[in-house]
Formats: sequence, C-alpha cells, structure tokens
Amino acid sequence: MSRSVNKIILVGHVGRDPEIRQTQNGTKVASLSLATNHRFSVAGEDPQERTDWHRLTLWNRLAGFAEEYVSKGDRVYVEGRLEYDTYERDGVTIPTAEVNVRELVLLSPRREEAVA
Repeated sequence: MSRSVNKIILVGHVGRDPEIRQTQNGTKVASLSLATNHRFSVAGEDPQERTDWHRLTLWNRLAGFAEEYVSKGDRVYVEGRLEYDTYERDGVTIPTAEVNVRELVLLSPRREEAVA
C-alpha cells in the first residue's frame, strides 16, 4: 500500500491579529495570515524580494493559544496540511489554498505587559 504526505512548514510574520470565532457546536477557530519572504536575482538587476501571503486556520487549543499569545508582526513557525477549495464570485470560480495548522511555535520574544 502506498502512502501520501501533505505537510507544509512555514516560518514567517503574522499579517494581522487572529480572527476568533466559534462553530455552531462551540469549537473555537482562529484565522490569520502569514507572510513569508524570499530573495531572488534576475540577471543584470539588483536582488529583489517577494512576499507570499498564506491563509492559516487553527482549531481548538491552537485557536485558544493564538487568541491569547499571537498578534500582528509576531514571527511564528507553523506545520500543517495544505488544503484547496474554490468559491464563486460573480459567476467566476476562484481557487483558494489554506493551511490547516497542526503545530504553531511562537518565535518572537514575549512582549512585556504594560504596567499601569
């Protein structure tokens, strides 16, 4: 029997604070975006940098962790499964891709809480 693997690993910066919601049965879900950058050179030109944006979805305890500890600008490591879908807008089918996160590690130093 052959096996297949769908695993993606990303290290980047969070593009916006996590958006938290709950499903109808009370399961916590967090959505956020992650930016990854890479440099490349084109012959005869200065090096260029490209930013790719990734949509992340976190469930249950990871969603709770993101709600409490993750915010815009944080550097994170994520592992998950890449999932594809489509939706229709104005009669046009639009493909989407998102990472269903299974592991998240906060790489940014913890921010000090404001002292009143």
